[in-house]
Amino acid sequence: MPTNAGVLQNTVEPGSYDAVSGWINNIKFNTDPYYYLNNVPAGAEAVFIKTPKEGAPSSFALVDRDFKMPMVWRTSVGADYKIPNSPFVLTGDFLYTKDINAVFQLGANRRTPNTFLNYGSSGEEGDYGDNRAFYPAGVNGSAYNSKIGANNATVLTNTNVKGHAVSATLGLSVPNYKGLSGSVFYNYASAKEVSANAGSSASSAWGGSATVNGPNDQILHPSAFAIPHRVMAHLSYRLEYANHLATTVGVYYNGSSQGRFSYTYYSDINRDGQNADLIYLPKNLNSLTFVDRVDASGKVLFTAAQQAEALEKFVKDNGLEKYQGKYLPRNGFMMPWLNRFDVKVLQDIFTNIGGRKNSLQLSLDVINFGNLLNKNWGIQSRLNNGQLLYGNKMVPGVSGGKPVLNTATTPTTGIPEFNMNVVNGELPTTPFQNVSTLGTTWQMQLGVRYTF
Repeated sequence: MPTNAGVLQNTVEPGSYDAVSGWINNIKFNTDPYYYLNNVPAGAEAVFIKTPKEGAPSSFALVDRDFKMPMVWRTSVGADYKIPNSPFVLTGDFLYTKDINAVFQLGANRRTPNTFLNYGSSGEEGDYGDNRAFYPAGVNGSAYNSKIGANNATVLTNTNVKGHAVSATLGLSVPNYKGLSGSVFYNYASAKEVSANAGSSASSAWGGSATVNGPNDQILHPSAFAIPHRVMAHLSYRLEYANHLATTVGVYYNGSSQGRFSYTYYSDINRDGQNADLIYLPKNLNSLTFVDRVDASGKVLFTAAQQAEALEKFVKDNGLEKYQGKYLPRNGFMMPWLNRFDVKVLQDIFTNIGGRKNSLQLSLDVINFGNLLNKNWGIQSRLNNGQLLYGNKMVPGVSGGKPVLNTATTPTTGIPEFNMNVVNGELPTTPFQNVSTLGTTWQMQLGVRYTF
């Protein structure tokens, strides 16, 4: 049973001392864990409860009584082939994984509504626009049990929608040929899953993945952890000379995309209490109703026309045109490809002392060598929130006597008014930006080692 199940314990988290001052001084240490449950201090009757009728915790995290532990079928095949009359070795590996018992977090208190969003249709036959499940009164109006929130009861269970993964690697290597060694490998990976269950608790694992209708969707999506193409290579040469000296130069390469990502609204478009809604991109972008983007004082930052134009350009420049008329797929988009080169130089000085070989080794490591040659090479990328492309319009408000900017909710008609997201004060043109930390620039390391 999860420790945050809500059925094993109740915790007291008062907002202030005044909230518990009437009874907290009557609590003394007692070795019986149930003492205060059976001897409730006066004034704390709503805290020390015995049955659900007396009160319920704010959330539950339970385990299906028929839950089956995760299980997969895995097949792997590998082979090495030494090419005749050459120093080369050809290597191949294939790995296939298929879910047998797949894990799924279910929002058990959430009823699916019979109302739907109603925007984005081009009017063409078969183009219904964004018609995902919509909670016009908010998700708690669709709770099976109104005593707790519709999103506050998760059950660890299994799904019949089985994920799978494939990984294939092909490589050519030279183990050691007259001081020369090296290899080049290519890896292809593909994986699909219902949910990555990425979270630190049951509720965050349930709501942590982007979806169309909500976290109870059981649809296979590409896994965020499957990078489809990766190339790895290294080349090293060692030269011994003058009987006591040896120089080794090695170059190492790693090239791959930097990850997967999804395009989602920056707001809760269907009012289900989860800000992880995959974007619907209409065939006709003009079917989206944009309004002026304002700041907290009501000043217009970007007009509706400017935002519509920016969205059209973003779609074209970022290869999204082929998805028009569809929901942008979860983890369906790749971060930029990154080429990284590292260089290592070793200088060995060795001789025999007392019948044993003694060596002094000087080393030079240049990490991200390409960035040393050109400041634009080897730079990592990260998301800049441009992937939160647009969402419900922003409206000025007041909080604590100060102007603030609030996100509007989708009206009961199911037809939202939109604003583009703003990134660093501008309308987004790309979802990426360069990482500006030491981890993405070149570094040099000197070393000394003595062996005997």
